[in-house]
Amino acid sequence: MFYYLCAIFTLISAGVSLGFSIEAFLKAKQQPSEAIITAKYAVSRSLSLFLTAIGLLIIRSNPYLIAVSIIMIGVQLFDGIIGIKISTFKMIGPLLTALGNSMILVLFLLN
Repeated sequence: MFYYLCAIFTLISAGVSLGFSIEAFLKAKQQPSEAIITAKYAVSRSLSLFLTAIGLLIIRSNPYLIAVSIIMIGVQLFDGIIGIKISTFKMIGPLLTALGNSMILVLFLLN
């Protein structure tokens, strides 16, 4: 049970990250700047992480789950740190997500 709970939480985390990168891409697309290139890189990385997280539900592998969960915890942690300069929402949301994913991963590892 903890495997799928952790996998789903990790997938949701990757989905939120993908959503924010798509939003950044759409905003950058409307402005004549080089920000569009950076936004494309963000979308490609977020999409790759999202597809990798989907794999957790297809291929049941404990090492795979641990690796992808740790990666998404890192992504959310760094997003939260970056969000400190932007807004409370963009700081608290990712940090709470990283904390939640960490707690579920620990519960998974203890069982």
